[in-house]
Amino acid sequence: MEQAGPDLQSSPLSLRDDLGTVFLASDRVFRAVHPGAVARTEALLRSGLTDELAARGLMPATKVSDVGIPGSPLVLEHPRLPVVSYPYEWSYGMLRDAAALVLEINEIANARGYELQDCHAYNIVFDGPRPQYVDLGSLALRPAGARGWVAREEFLRAYDYPLQIWADGGEFMARRLMAASELMGHADHGLYRWPWLRLGGTAGYERGLKAWHRYRGLSRVPDEKIRQRLPAAAAGLVCALKHRGWLPAQTAGIDRLRRRVLRRRRRGAGGFWSGYQGDAAFADTPRQRRVVELVRQSGVASVIELAGNQGRLAAELLRQGVVRQAICTDAEERAVDQAHARTRQESGRLHTAVLDFIYPMTSPFGESPVARFRSDAAVALAVTHHLLLTQQVPVARVLRSIAAFAREHVFVEFMPRGLWDGRRAPPVPEWYTLDWFRAAFHREFEPWHEETLEENRHLFCGRLRR
Repeated sequence: MEQAGPDLQSSPLSLRDDLGTVFLASDRVFRAVHPGAVARTEALLRSGLTDELAARGLMPATKVSDVGIPGSPLVLEHPRLPVVSYPYEWSYGMLRDAAALVLEINEIANARGYELQDCHAYNIVFDGPRPQYVDLGSLALRPAGARGWVAREEFLRAYDYPLQIWADGGEFMARRLMAASELMGHADHGLYRWPWLRLGGTAGYERGLKAWHRYRGLSRVPDEKIRQRLPAAAAGLVCALKHRGWLPAQTAGIDRLRRRVLRRRRRGAGGFWSGYQGDAAFADTPRQRRVVELVRQSGVASVIELAGNQGRLAAELLRQGVVRQAICTDAEERAVDQAHARTRQESGRLHTAVLDFIYPMTSPFGESPVARFRSDAAVALAVTHHLLLTQQVPVARVLRSIAAFAREHVFVEFMPRGLWDGRRAPPVPEWYTLDWFRAAFHREFEPWHEETLEENRHLFCGRLRR
């Protein structure tokens, strides 16, 4: 048996996995199964569930690996998905697709006697526009005669509550709920949804809510525990109803959850950059064709668009085979959502993520967006003038932030007329000149080309200094 090499690294998100420890290699993922979980894992593999999920494109393929990891009698292997975005970097449509994936997997698992026991959003990785469930340890045997779903409450807190707040126009709150180290509580959501509950104090409401959720899982509670908690007559009645399947409100209500997730319509205005988003401005133009040609000349295999709007350029680079991998990021969630929806509809391969590359949102665990999204080339078109003039970000900070996402090349536009929209613009400061930006670009990069693409668009191409 081949032994794992020294380049193997444990996954930063493999923190509480009772099945085993996850390790990452360049193109593969290894799961070192704990000795006590071997029998359970082998039974799962024999069930055919993992093969069915992989065949349906819902989970990466799983096989027993010929790579050995010390301390583990069984090592599983999966293909490594190339780009990992975290839930707080998803758009509304991405979170909705992830929720639908969880419900579909749980139904398929139920048919084979299993269920998802842990369904939080960090168990999902998007392969282009398609979500995939990557935590094998979440699949657990469903107890005989059990009704409902053990992870139903977690589904509500991880998906349904953020989506409801988001649909009401609360994108800011919803995305930050996705970044939190704990999920939104039932009581907190109830107080958001029904503000009048605050009038009489929350203690009684919270007690009633806890009792309701305990009751919803009653069909899974052993008879002995029910008899310990309830008077004899009440316990006998509950146990009898439970065994006959007559105990109300014990099903998971998967169909209802699915309808609620998929049919919910979002409301509210866009964010700060919404006024700059539009599909027509990023259609096929001589400017775009020239940028595609210059990226082709650089010979890069992967590219990330920073402030990439709806990802038309990145999608075109993929369509023409200029690059093998492309990521479109933008600080405006609605633009990313449209890029995700279009890519899914067209069966494309574009990766999308909500990202402010100057002030990125991060979490206390996991890897930084730079480490996860860095590509051979970083492209930043039609954004530097907003950062320099509107947000007053220093030019060195702008260029170094772009450079952080590139391994080799950068393609950066400068707008000499500033915020000019083709008809009018505020006057630009005296220091804001093409020569000033050129000097700053040359300090950060090794320039290899520059040209004027349009009246207010001057493109700089450079390599990272080694």
